[in-house]
Amino acid sequence: MAPAPMRVSAPQSPYRDCDITLLESDDQAAQARVLCTDAASGVVIGSPPISPGQLSINPDEVIRMIGGTYRLASIAVEFGAEELERRTRRISDELRLRRRLWRRRIRRRT
Repeated sequence: MAPAPMRVSAPQSPYRDCDITLLESDDQAAQARVLCTDAASGVVIGSPPISPGQLSINPDEVIRMIGGTYRLASIAVEFGAEELERRTRRISDELRLRRRLWRRRIRRRT
């Protein structure tokens, strides 16, 4: 399947921006697919099939076919949890390093 030039951003999602790409099959009888990816991370959110010959599709329809705004909200929560975990780990590592440096200063003074 070769990607078609149609690529739109779906601002209909209040949670994440999605890029929607129409993937056409070389075989005219085969179903084409719509690939919906997260604009920020590039993670594939869904890839629903569409009927052969349907070359235009509404972004609202694509969002509905991949699970609606519920799926986009759950993905936003998952990405948010991962980001919070990264930040927490980074802050924890930084505080651990500062505590070690502080202890070294105390030991040198005594």
